[in-house]
Amino acid sequence: MLFSILFLLVYDLFNEVEKRGEVTEARNLPRFYRLFLLLVSGWFYLFIGKIKKSNFNRKLILIYGLIISHIFLSFSIGYDSLISLSKLLYLLFVYLFFFKFYDAFINKYTIRYLNLFVTISVIIVSGHIIASRFGLLSSDIVLRVDGDNNSYILLSFLPLIYFNKKTKFKKLFIIIIILGVFLSLKRGAMLALLVCFLVTYFLERRILKRKGLVDKIKNVFIVVSVITLLFFMYSIFSDLFFDRFEDLSSDSKSFGSGRGNVYSLIWNDWYNSNNIITYLLGNGYNSVQLLTKKTLGRTLMAHSDVFNFVHSYGLLGISLLLVFILYQLKTIKRLFLVKSELVIPYAMLLIIFFFKAVYSGNFETPNFIYLLIGYAIVNASLNNLRVQQQQQQQ
Repeated sequence: MLFSILFLLVYDLFNEVEKRGEVTEARNLPRFYRLFLLLVSGWFYLFIGKIKKSNFNRKLILIYGLIISHIFLSFSIGYDSLISLSKLLYLLFVYLFFFKFYDAFINKYTIRYLNLFVTISVIIVSGHIIASRFGLLSSDIVLRVDGDNNSYILLSFLPLIYFNKKTKFKKLFIIIIILGVFLSLKRGAMLALLVCFLVTYFLERRILKRKGLVDKIKNVFIVVSVITLLFFMYSIFSDLFFDRFEDLSSDSKSFGSGRGNVYSLIWNDWYNSNNIITYLLGNGYNSVQLLTKKTLGRTLMAHSDVFNFVHSYGLLGISLLLVFILYQLKTIKRLFLVKSELVIPYAMLLIIFFFKAVYSGNFETPNFIYLLIGYAIVNASLNNLRVQQQQQQQ
């Protein structure tokens, strides 16, 4: 399972961006692997009793169920819709597989394979971004550093690093992630990374043992070294940074590489519909792409789960999304009060999810699987913690 997802990651990184989102033969290999993963997941559900009995995040399943039901109810369902459905089922079932698999069989061996998967993935994705930025890859691939969400994929591995018990490796990979996200020039990813570290600093002071003077000096040295390295990188690529952040100071309708225009179009179309059914249930799956194609002449994503859910699934959809976020906040609060170390990766998952939901989008994108793996494993670890507490009480 981990090898298959790693294979998809490598394939997507080095396949031209123009081939993504289009029905081409070049995408048959990822489709085969998604089908393979679905079959593996189905086999586990049908034949392993322990997995049938384990729980999972029903709030997330409701959201996926809403999206899938809209696809089935679509009057224009065709080959493209079936491919979209396969992507959603891939995300849904692989999440369930990881949660149930780790919930039933979590041990030192599965965590060892997980750490190996995270290590290889972080090196590949960050190495791809850094090599592209320094011109070590072809010009076609360099253009994708800004235009794709590789930095969000890289950021998704940050919570999983905390399952590696080797402190030195953990710090090294955090530095690699910082460099990769910084050089990707993805504004939302950089902001999410900063908030992750600020929240982690606060949580560590609450739940971890106080460090000695030597450890504090080491940490200060590491922080100063990383900041110095980032300033050095900034001095090399300062022109690119100015270009990427320049439109944030423009008018509200065009900020964020034109996101403002898309947001206004989506909101006005939903709000001005004057239709109670549209307000409650939205315009249906793929309605944002149809709207942008009709109005702007190009098929564009919403670049925001918030606007996508409002337009596609109405108040019902945005309510489910809000319930999912509130559920995560409730879990984080509970972990914080009992001083569990799981609160750190769980908080990071929510921060990354939130910034992607506001500024990029999680659902309906295959790269969301890397964040879902984090949710699955943290939820499984949390469930095992509950079982251990119940056994101790008995």
